[in-house]
Amino acid sequence: MSSHLSVGDRWRIVSLKFDQGLNVHEIARIVNCSVRTVYYILSLYQDTNDIIERSGRGRHNMLNDYEMHTLRQMLYRYSNETSTSIANRFFQRTDLYVSPPTIRRYRLSFGFRPVHARIQPLINATHAQQRLHFCLSHATDRWYNVIFSDEKAFEIDVTGLVYYIPHNRPRPVHFQSQVQYRAAVFGAVWYQGRSNLVFIRNRTNTTTYVQYLEDALNSHLRRLTEYYFIHDRPTWAHTAQAHEWLRNNRIICMDNYPPVSPDINAVESVWSWMNR
Repeated sequence: MSSHLSVGDRWRIVSLKFDQGLNVHEIARIVNCSVRTVYYILSLYQDTNDIIERSGRGRHNMLNDYEMHTLRQMLYRYSNETSTSIANRFFQRTDLYVSPPTIRRYRLSFGFRPVHARIQPLINATHAQQRLHFCLSHATDRWYNVIFSDEKAFEIDVTGLVYYIPHNRPRPVHFQSQVQYRAAVFGAVWYQGRSNLVFIRNRTNTTTYVQYLEDALNSHLRRLTEYYFIHDRPTWAHTAQAHEWLRNNRIICMDNYPPVSPDINAVESVWSWMNR
């Protein structure tokens, strides 16, 4: 790819990048080569600490089976660490330096993907028991006629941590207490449909909650007759006024839904998708 470059030109590329901080387009213009060639020389230098292709030093054969096994174990254990940190740990374990770009390539080849942690509130033993009882009681139910509803407060940059996980693993969970959110919405989903999305602009109380129900569901009420209704357990959602509105519209409220259980409310998957 870059056989036309002299050894001096190759070292010049490295110097322009790491000593002078120029970008690859500027380097390509100065050295009179393609941007692709600049990327190749820089990658070769970072992988091998050299600028000449030598037999046996290609990137595909850089690690043996034991070293790849060691690296894979580190990627599992330190899933939220940067490639630089993993490279340092790998050097301490094996006395072999592998550049961060090479770590990233191996991580990708091992099937790891970047994700943000899934937010999960802290629960106590009572909450856990209530959740288990609810799930066991309804494990064999048909869920085609259930409305899952909830408010969602979106926060900017909930967590900056990025985890690298294999494709067959669920996202890690980030536990947190209450935080100050930026914007809130109310909505619902069911097996073959979804409500209107309602933006919450003021404090929620019994009256405003009923207004959310009307704004979200009024245009769908004819198809929701005799549906069951699930919502989280804030005080204003379990009042005579809210229950009366549901009864008047022939919707059945499931009052045994356990508290602090967003992960078993299907609309939470929608919020998670919107929050990515």
